[in-house]
Amino acid sequence: MSAADETPPTDELLAGNRLVRATQALRERDARGIAPYLTAGDGGLESTLAVLHALDQGGAHCIELGLPFSDPIADGPVLQAASARALDTGTTLPETLEMLRAFRAAGGGVPVALMSYANPLLRHGLDETVERAAAAGADALIVPDIPLEEGALLVGACATAGVCPVFFAAPTSSDERIRRAGARSRGFLYVVGRTGVTGGGTTFDAHTQSFLARARGLSAAPIAVGFGIATPADVRAATTHADLAIVGTALVRRLHRTEAAPDARAGAAAAFLAELQAGLA
Repeated sequence: MSAADETPPTDELLAGNRLVRATQALRERDARGIAPYLTAGDGGLESTLAVLHALDQGGAHCIELGLPFSDPIADGPVLQAASARALDTGTTLPETLEMLRAFRAAGGGVPVALMSYANPLLRHGLDETVERAAAAGADALIVPDIPLEEGALLVGACATAGVCPVFFAAPTSSDERIRRAGARSRGFLYVVGRTGVTGGGTTFDAHTQSFLARARGLSAAPIAVGFGIATPADVRAATTHADLAIVGTALVRRLHRTEAAPDARAGAAAAFLAELQAGLA
């Protein structure tokens, strides 16, 4: 792949990108936001669609929509189980994109970042899949198992489609790696609040806050912090130095404990988002 293919999407290509506009607006106001995560097809795609609308109407600043996969190596037990349930219902990548297209057609305006592992994307052809995702209304692509060293593949596909590539930084990352990940990311840099997989609690002590402040200072892109954020207090602590707090396991657990009827799941999602927003006050 040529050096040009390694260049992230330009500002011109991303001029209409919802995620870029949303995170830029937060930065301009020195404000913070919440980015809920849910697994597509967990409870059925009809319920996923209803939850997307509820989170949009409830004021989410971005939604991370996970594509179910059989071997989600970055996910803890709760999200692994959600992927398994979604796959058991027959959820596929094309069906998920059709659901996202329906969300946009019905007026859904919140930025949506698709989270997928590499295998489903490569199976369908990376460039083609990213183009289809963009056409369906996706604003960003997060792929945990494409490391920064192999990121030219993701960056090139996203540049062509006008989609934000999102890379990761962790507490073990060097300053140079954080700079590189931030330079290649658009929309936001996904900063992991602790090492390990999703689901465990993150303690936002002085050490963690020092890391988040370091990442914010080194990254050219806005910062979204995830892993272990579950309460308004977590949101408040996480957004001391981050632009977005990503809340995944806690929401997925809440939805799974709710009956699968779309209205019930939508109501549970809206109520939980309202609880979390107290942490932004």
